[in-house]
Formats: sequence, C-alpha cells, structure tokens
Amino acid sequence: MCRSTPSCASVIWPGALPSILAGFRITASVALLLVVSAEMIGAQFGIGAFVLQAGNLMQTDQLLAGVVILSLFGLVVGKLINMLEARLLHWR
Repeated sequence: MCRSTPSCASVIWPGALPSILAGFRITASVALLLVVSAEMIGAQFGIGAFVLQAGNLMQTDQLLAGVVILSLFGLVVGKLINMLEARLLHWR
C-alpha cells in the first residue's frame, strides 16, 4: 500500500499511531488480567497463585501485599505506555 512514499511516513503513520497506541493500552491491561487469572487457575508459582493461596488460607496481610504488587505493576505498565505516547505523539 505505502511502500516507500513520503506520504506514508508523514501522513498515514502519524494519523494511525494514536489509535494503535490506544489499542496497545487496552491490550496491555487485558493481558495483565489474563496472566493473573491464568496463574490463579493453573500455576503453583506467581503473583496470581500467591494471591489465591493467601485468600484461601485467610492470610489477609499477604493477600493485600499481592494485590498491592499487582497494582504497582499495572501502574508501571500504564506509565510506560504514557511515556511511549509522549515520545511518539509529541504533537498532541
């Protein structure tokens, strides 16, 4: 479609990039949820398994620690995507 034309680099790519990054932001959050859910279902190790085990054993301090770690990880992923958007979409 746009192999080596200047319009691809100056019009099409910058026009599509906000939608691409918005999709990436949504996909990253869904991926984090699915990884933790998969760990809760079928893993013996990992943050999801840790949170599930702490919940089953009524260890609320460990449960909250796992939830805080997951929250911090989500915030870090969101901040990295914000930094990527700021770098790539400097005109916005």
